[in-house]
Amino acid sequence: MESRLVVNGVRHWVRVVGDPRVRTPLVVVHGGPGGFIYDFERLTGPLLEQLGPVVYYEQRGSGRSDRPSDGRYDVPLLVDDLEQLRRQLDLPRVTLLGISFGGDLAAEYTVAYPERVDRLILQGTALAGPLTPSPWTSGFEAVATSDELRTAIRVAVAESGPGAVWEVVDRETTDRFLFHQPAVAQQIRGLWEESGLVNTGELAGALAKQPPRPVPLADDLAALDVPVLVLIGLWDRNAGVDACRDLATRLPRARLHVFHGSAHFPNAEEPAEYAAEVAAFLAD
Repeated sequence: MESRLVVNGVRHWVRVVGDPRVRTPLVVVHGGPGGFIYDFERLTGPLLEQLGPVVYYEQRGSGRSDRPSDGRYDVPLLVDDLEQLRRQLDLPRVTLLGISFGGDLAAEYTVAYPERVDRLILQGTALAGPLTPSPWTSGFEAVATSDELRTAIRVAVAESGPGAVWEVVDRETTDRFLFHQPAVAQQIRGLWEESGLVNTGELAGALAKQPPRPVPLADDLAALDVPVLVLIGLWDRNAGVDACRDLATRLPRARLHVFHGSAHFPNAEEPAEYAAEVAAFLAD
């Protein structure tokens, strides 16, 4: 069932596969910020849909959801959007699967509404706080193919911070950063083009201006008794294996799985192993 649900004044794109009344649904929370779920829905979705009901949605100003007329974006509002969607869909409890930034958002929701979350899956996110060094600089330098690009990366970061690295790298370098298998990178790029969807950068830009969280998100999550599965590709230079391992160590009911043939998107690069790990977690 595909629909548009109005939440907090914004029309959100939502698709429900299966019957959420039969089993706790898996709600997929995409990354970006400002990304979309089109490629995940087509590559990984069919495998997860065999395990039970799945809910796909796209955040305000992202993908097929509308841009807020007032231009308002902040994490508490994104969390409330998800809660209002849960209520409209009449889902007593959910399992959240957060991808990259979506993992941060899923964790924020879990902290706000722990009684509504059955389990939490974090893919390619370390819930890193503002004091944690970003792995982007070293990661992009590792995949850069020229001294000129490596120098440009260092200069951009020195002048404007880690986020500036995305402004100086080209598409080829970005693909080497995000993917371990070039063929998968090409496949994902093809789906992005097929979708006709783009990340406008509006959501990411707005969140970048928000004040830092008063308490690290990982600290709040560690205080909860919620089962957590942390998924990370061995070659993920975006979140970093070490940071995700440390996160899994901190959370009282977490387990870590490392995919040895993947970078930031193990769901696309090792789909069978990915689905098997999710299935085992849901059945445990």
